[in-house]
Amino acid sequence: MLRENIYKMIKETYKKDVMYDMLLKNDYHITFVIDLLKKPFMIQIITGNLHELGLPNQSSFTFEEFHNFIEPDNALAEVEGKMTFIQDLKKKILDIDQDKHIYVPIQSEKGIIWLFVSLQVITKKESHVELVFGRVNRITYDTPEEIIYYQKTHQDPLTKLFTRETLKKHMTYLINYESSYGLYIDIDGFKSVNDVYGHECGDAFLKRIANHFIDNWEANVIYYRLGGDEFFMYVTKHTEQEVIKRAQKVIHDIENLSLDGKEIEVSASVGIVPINAYTKDYQTLLDLGDKAMYESKAKGRGKFTISKGI
Repeated sequence: MLRENIYKMIKETYKKDVMYDMLLKNDYHITFVIDLLKKPFMIQIITGNLHELGLPNQSSFTFEEFHNFIEPDNALAEVEGKMTFIQDLKKKILDIDQDKHIYVPIQSEKGIIWLFVSLQVITKKESHVELVFGRVNRITYDTPEEIIYYQKTHQDPLTKLFTRETLKKHMTYLINYESSYGLYIDIDGFKSVNDVYGHECGDAFLKRIANHFIDNWEANVIYYRLGGDEFFMYVTKHTEQEVIKRAQKVIHDIENLSLDGKEIEVSASVGIVPINAYTKDYQTLLDLGDKAMYESKAKGRGKFTISKGI
Protein backbone atom coordinates (compact mmCIF):
# COMPACT_ATOMS: atom_id res chain seq x y z
CA MET A 1 0.00 0.00 0.00
CA LEU A 2 1.35 3.43 -0.96
CA ARG A 3 0.86 6.08 1.72
CA GLU A 4 0.12 9.05 -0.50
CA ASN A 5 0.72 11.73 2.16
CA ILE A 6 4.27 10.53 2.92
CA TYR A 7 5.04 9.98 -0.75
CA LYS A 8 3.82 13.50 -1.61
CA MET A 9 5.71 15.11 1.30
CA ILE A 10 9.04 13.57 0.27
CA LYS A 11 8.52 14.50 -3.36
CA GLU A 12 7.62 18.12 -2.58
CA THR A 13 10.16 18.68 0.20
CA TYR A 14 13.15 16.79 -1.11
CA LYS A 15 12.34 16.74 -4.84
CA LYS A 16 12.68 12.96 -4.82
CA ASP A 17 10.28 10.47 -6.33
CA VAL A 18 10.91 7.51 -4.03
CA MET A 19 8.84 5.18 -6.20
CA TYR A 20 11.19 5.79 -9.10
CA ASP A 21 14.45 7.01 -7.59
CA MET A 22 14.67 4.48 -4.75
CA LEU A 23 12.65 1.45 -5.79
CA LEU A 24 13.27 1.42 -9.50
CA LYS A 25 16.59 3.15 -10.17
CA ASN A 26 18.95 1.83 -7.49
CA ASP A 27 21.10 -0.95 -8.91
CA TYR A 28 20.97 -3.08 -5.79
CA HIS A 29 17.22 -3.52 -6.21
CA ILE A 30 17.41 -6.43 -8.63
CA THR A 31 13.89 -7.56 -9.47
CA PHE A 32 12.59 -9.94 -12.09
CA VAL A 33 9.61 -12.00 -13.17
CA ILE A 34 9.57 -15.66 -14.15
CA ASP A 35 7.10 -16.60 -16.85
CA LEU A 36 6.25 -20.25 -16.25
CA LEU A 37 3.97 -20.38 -19.30
CA LYS A 38 6.88 -20.01 -21.71
CA LYS A 39 8.80 -23.11 -22.76
CA PRO A 40 11.57 -22.92 -21.73
CA PHE A 41 10.55 -20.63 -18.89
CA MET A 42 12.09 -17.17 -18.89
CA ILE A 43 13.70 -15.06 -16.16
CA GLN A 44 12.98 -11.48 -17.23
CA ILE A 45 14.86 -8.67 -15.45
CA ILE A 46 12.79 -5.64 -14.41
CA THR A 47 15.30 -3.52 -12.47
CA GLY A 48 18.90 -3.66 -11.33
CA ASN A 49 22.39 -3.87 -12.76
CA LEU A 50 23.46 -7.50 -13.12
CA HIS A 51 27.09 -6.45 -13.58
CA GLU A 52 27.13 -6.07 -9.79
CA LEU A 53 26.87 -9.87 -9.66
CA GLY A 54 29.36 -10.48 -12.44
CA LEU A 55 26.54 -11.45 -14.79
CA PRO A 56 25.87 -10.11 -18.29
CA ASN A 57 23.48 -7.17 -17.98
CA GLN A 58 20.88 -8.60 -20.32
CA SER A 59 17.11 -8.31 -20.05
CA SER A 60 16.21 -11.99 -19.93
CA PHE A 61 17.59 -15.51 -19.48
CA THR A 62 16.29 -18.99 -19.97
CA PHE A 63 17.03 -21.15 -16.93
CA GLU A 64 19.50 -23.13 -19.05
CA GLU A 65 21.38 -19.89 -19.78
CA PHE A 66 21.25 -18.76 -16.16
CA HIS A 67 22.39 -22.05 -14.64
CA ASN A 68 25.80 -21.60 -16.25
CA PHE A 69 26.40 -18.89 -13.63
CA ILE A 70 25.26 -21.01 -10.67
CA GLU A 71 28.02 -22.53 -8.53
CA PRO A 72 27.12 -26.18 -7.80
CA ASP A 73 30.12 -26.73 -5.49
CA ASN A 74 28.80 -24.96 -2.39
CA ALA A 75 27.89 -25.63 1.25
CA LEU A 76 24.22 -26.19 0.48
CA ALA A 77 24.99 -28.62 -2.35
CA GLU A 78 27.21 -30.66 -0.01
CA VAL A 79 24.03 -31.51 1.85
CA GLU A 80 21.51 -31.63 -0.98
CA GLY A 81 23.80 -33.18 -3.60
CA LYS A 82 26.25 -31.51 -5.99
CA MET A 83 25.21 -33.61 -8.95
CA THR A 84 21.54 -32.67 -8.67
CA PHE A 85 21.79 -29.20 -7.09
CA ILE A 86 20.98 -27.14 -10.18
CA GLN A 87 18.07 -29.34 -11.26
CA ASP A 88 16.72 -29.31 -7.69
CA LEU A 89 16.89 -25.51 -7.73
CA LYS A 90 14.95 -25.47 -10.98
CA LYS A 91 12.37 -27.82 -9.47
CA LYS A 92 11.90 -25.48 -6.48
CA ILE A 93 10.95 -22.75 -8.95
CA LEU A 94 8.75 -24.89 -11.21
CA ASP A 95 6.88 -26.44 -8.27
CA ILE A 96 6.21 -23.13 -6.51
CA ASP A 97 2.64 -22.84 -5.22
CA GLN A 98 3.13 -20.15 -2.58
CA ASP A 99 5.61 -17.42 -1.72
CA LYS A 100 9.05 -18.71 -0.74
CA HIS A 101 12.67 -17.70 -0.17
CA ILE A 102 15.65 -19.47 -1.70
CA TYR A 103 19.44 -19.12 -1.68
CA VAL A 104 21.20 -19.01 -5.05
CA PRO A 105 25.02 -19.28 -5.16
CA ILE A 106 26.57 -17.42 -8.10
CA GLN A 107 30.09 -17.88 -9.48
CA SER A 108 32.34 -14.81 -9.35
CA GLU A 109 36.03 -13.93 -9.55
CA LYS A 110 35.99 -13.33 -5.78
CA GLY A 111 34.40 -16.67 -5.02
CA ILE A 112 30.77 -17.54 -4.39
CA ILE A 113 28.21 -14.75 -4.15
CA TRP A 114 25.10 -15.84 -2.21
CA LEU A 115 21.82 -14.31 -3.33
CA PHE A 116 18.91 -14.44 -0.89
CA VAL A 117 15.93 -14.31 -3.23
CA SER A 118 12.23 -13.91 -2.45
CA LEU A 119 9.72 -15.41 -4.89
CA GLN A 120 6.12 -14.22 -4.90
CA VAL A 121 3.30 -15.79 -6.91
CA ILE A 122 1.64 -13.05 -8.99
CA THR A 123 -0.89 -14.91 -11.13
CA LYS A 124 -2.31 -18.35 -10.67
CA LYS A 125 -5.02 -20.08 -12.70
CA GLU A 126 -6.68 -22.82 -10.65
CA SER A 127 -3.68 -24.72 -9.27
CA HIS A 128 -1.23 -23.68 -11.98
CA VAL A 129 1.16 -20.79 -11.28
CA GLU A 130 1.71 -18.60 -14.33
CA LEU A 131 3.86 -15.65 -13.25
CA VAL A 132 6.29 -15.24 -10.34
CA PHE A 133 7.86 -12.01 -9.09
CA GLY A 134 11.38 -12.25 -7.69
CA ARG A 135 13.62 -9.89 -5.78
CA VAL A 136 17.22 -10.17 -4.58
CA ASN A 137 16.90 -9.16 -0.92
CA ARG A 138 20.47 -9.74 0.22
CA ILE A 139 23.88 -10.35 -1.35
CA THR A 140 26.80 -11.80 0.63
CA TYR A 141 30.25 -13.22 -0.10
CA ASP A 142 30.22 -15.32 3.08
CA THR A 143 28.23 -18.51 3.47
CA PRO A 144 24.97 -17.41 5.15
CA GLU A 145 24.50 -18.48 8.77
CA GLU A 146 21.26 -20.22 7.82
CA ILE A 147 23.17 -22.42 5.36
CA ILE A 148 25.87 -23.20 7.95
CA TYR A 149 23.19 -24.17 10.48
CA TYR A 150 21.38 -26.27 7.87
CA GLN A 151 24.65 -27.96 6.96
CA LYS A 152 25.47 -28.77 10.60
CA THR A 153 21.98 -30.15 11.14
CA HIS A 154 21.77 -32.31 8.04
CA GLN A 155 25.38 -33.24 7.21
CA ASP A 156 27.52 -35.42 9.45
CA PRO A 157 30.74 -33.42 10.04
CA LEU A 158 33.04 -36.47 9.93
CA THR A 159 31.74 -38.39 6.92
CA LYS A 160 29.78 -35.68 5.03
CA LEU A 161 26.85 -38.11 4.76
CA PHE A 162 23.31 -37.18 5.74
CA THR A 163 22.40 -37.31 9.45
CA ARG A 164 19.58 -38.91 11.43
CA GLU A 165 17.76 -35.57 11.29
CA THR A 166 17.86 -35.67 7.49
CA LEU A 167 16.50 -39.23 7.41
CA LYS A 168 13.69 -38.10 9.71
CA LYS A 169 12.95 -35.17 7.39
CA HIS A 170 13.02 -37.37 4.28
CA MET A 171 10.66 -39.93 5.81
CA THR A 172 8.30 -37.23 7.10
CA TYR A 173 7.76 -35.85 3.61
CA LEU A 174 7.88 -39.20 1.81
CA ILE A 175 4.79 -39.73 -0.36
CA ASN A 176 5.74 -42.36 -2.91
CA TYR A 177 7.34 -45.32 -1.13
CA GLU A 178 6.57 -48.05 -3.65
CA SER A 179 9.53 -50.43 -4.19
CA SER A 180 11.53 -48.66 -1.46
CA TYR A 181 13.67 -50.15 1.31
CA GLY A 182 15.75 -49.05 4.23
CA LEU A 183 19.06 -50.79 5.03
CA TYR A 184 20.37 -50.49 8.58
CA ILE A 185 24.12 -51.19 8.50
CA ASP A 186 26.41 -51.89 11.45
CA ILE A 187 30.16 -52.47 11.00
CA ASP A 188 31.21 -55.83 12.45
CA GLY A 189 34.58 -55.74 14.24
CA PHE A 190 34.94 -51.97 14.18
CA LYS A 191 35.93 -51.84 17.85
CA SER A 192 39.07 -53.81 17.01
CA VAL A 193 40.10 -51.07 14.55
CA ASN A 194 40.06 -48.52 17.37
CA ASP A 195 41.77 -50.93 19.75
CA VAL A 196 44.59 -51.89 17.34
CA TYR A 197 45.18 -48.69 15.37
CA GLY A 198 43.62 -45.99 17.58
CA HIS A 199 40.54 -43.78 17.31
CA GLU A 200 42.11 -41.50 14.70
CA CYS A 201 42.47 -44.47 12.38
CA GLY A 202 38.94 -45.55 13.28
CA ASP A 203 37.56 -42.17 12.23
CA ALA A 204 39.62 -42.30 9.03
CA PHE A 205 38.11 -45.71 8.23
CA LEU A 206 34.57 -44.43 8.77
CA LYS A 207 35.40 -41.64 6.30
CA ARG A 208 36.80 -44.27 3.94
CA ILE A 209 33.46 -46.13 4.02
CA ALA A 210 31.53 -42.90 3.45
CA ASN A 211 33.79 -41.86 0.56
CA HIS A 212 33.22 -45.26 -1.03
CA PHE A 213 29.46 -44.64 -0.85
CA ILE A 214 29.85 -41.13 -2.28
CA ASP A 215 32.22 -42.23 -5.06
CA ASN A 216 29.70 -44.86 -6.14
CA TRP A 217 26.72 -42.49 -6.00
CA GLU A 218 23.51 -43.63 -7.71
CA ALA A 219 20.34 -41.62 -8.27
CA ASN A 220 18.10 -44.07 -6.40
CA VAL A 221 20.27 -44.51 -3.28
CA ILE A 222 20.72 -42.08 -0.35
CA TYR A 223 23.29 -42.64 2.43
CA TYR A 224 23.16 -41.56 6.07
CA ARG A 225 25.39 -41.92 9.11
CA LEU A 226 23.26 -42.70 12.15
CA GLY A 227 26.19 -42.34 14.56
CA GLY A 228 29.24 -44.33 15.62
CA ASP A 229 29.77 -47.17 13.14
CA GLU A 230 26.12 -47.36 12.07
CA PHE A 231 24.98 -46.29 8.62
CA PHE A 232 21.67 -46.30 6.77
CA MET A 233 20.71 -46.55 3.10
CA TYR A 234 17.40 -45.52 1.62
CA VAL A 235 16.87 -47.12 -1.79
CA THR A 236 14.05 -46.73 -4.32
CA LYS A 237 12.99 -48.63 -7.44
CA HIS A 238 14.26 -51.94 -6.04
CA THR A 239 12.68 -55.37 -6.10
CA GLU A 240 13.29 -57.63 -3.12
CA GLN A 241 15.93 -59.55 -5.08
CA GLU A 242 17.66 -56.32 -6.08
CA VAL A 243 17.76 -55.07 -2.50
CA ILE A 244 19.22 -58.40 -1.38
CA LYS A 245 21.97 -58.00 -4.01
CA ARG A 246 22.44 -54.44 -2.78
CA ALA A 247 22.96 -55.67 0.82
CA GLN A 248 25.39 -58.37 -0.32
CA LYS A 249 27.38 -55.82 -2.31
CA VAL A 250 27.58 -53.45 0.67
CA ILE A 251 28.90 -56.28 2.83
CA HIS A 252 31.42 -57.34 0.16
CA ASP A 253 32.63 -53.78 -0.43
CA ILE A 254 33.11 -53.03 3.28
CA GLU A 255 34.97 -56.30 3.80
CA ASN A 256 37.38 -55.36 0.99
CA LEU A 257 38.17 -51.77 1.98
CA SER A 258 41.67 -50.95 3.15
CA LEU A 259 43.21 -47.85 4.70
CA ASP A 260 46.73 -46.65 3.95
CA GLY A 261 47.84 -50.19 3.24
CA LYS A 262 46.42 -51.52 6.52
CA GLU A 263 44.32 -54.65 6.29
CA ILE A 264 41.14 -53.77 8.14
CA GLU A 265 39.37 -56.97 9.11
CA VAL A 266 35.77 -55.87 9.37
CA SER A 267 32.45 -56.86 7.86
CA ALA A 268 28.88 -55.59 8.11
CA SER A 269 25.53 -56.75 9.43
CA VAL A 270 22.50 -55.46 7.55
CA GLY A 271 18.84 -55.19 8.50
CA ILE A 272 16.50 -54.62 5.54
CA VAL A 273 13.10 -52.98 6.05
CA PRO A 274 10.50 -52.78 3.25
CA ILE A 275 9.07 -49.24 3.40
CA ASN A 276 5.29 -48.87 3.43
CA ALA A 277 2.69 -46.57 4.97
CA TYR A 278 3.45 -48.01 8.42
CA THR A 279 7.23 -48.48 8.34
CA LYS A 280 7.98 -45.08 6.77
CA ASP A 281 7.52 -43.62 10.25
CA TYR A 282 11.05 -42.57 11.20
CA GLN A 283 11.21 -44.26 14.61
CA THR A 284 9.44 -47.40 13.40
CA LEU A 285 11.83 -47.68 10.46
CA LEU A 286 14.90 -47.43 12.70
CA ASP A 287 13.49 -49.80 15.32
CA LEU A 288 12.71 -52.47 12.72
CA GLY A 289 16.04 -51.94 10.99
CA ASP A 290 17.94 -52.19 14.26
CA LYS A 291 16.07 -55.37 15.23
CA ALA A 292 16.73 -57.00 11.83
CA MET A 293 20.38 -55.92 11.99
CA TYR A 294 20.84 -57.67 15.37
CA GLU A 295 19.20 -60.78 13.97
CA SER A 296 21.88 -60.67 11.27
CA LYS A 297 24.63 -60.34 13.88
CA ALA A 298 23.29 -63.42 15.65
CA LYS A 299 23.91 -65.41 12.44
CA GLY A 300 27.57 -64.32 12.30
CA ARG A 301 29.55 -61.62 10.53
CA GLY A 302 28.53 -60.38 7.11
CA LYS A 303 24.85 -61.42 7.12
CA PHE A 304 21.61 -59.69 6.23
CA THR A 305 18.00 -60.12 7.41
CA ILE A 306 14.76 -58.85 5.90
CA SER A 307 12.40 -57.49 8.56
CA LYS A 308 8.99 -59.13 8.81
CA GLY A 309 7.59 -56.24 10.84
CA ILE A 310 6.77 -56.10 14.53
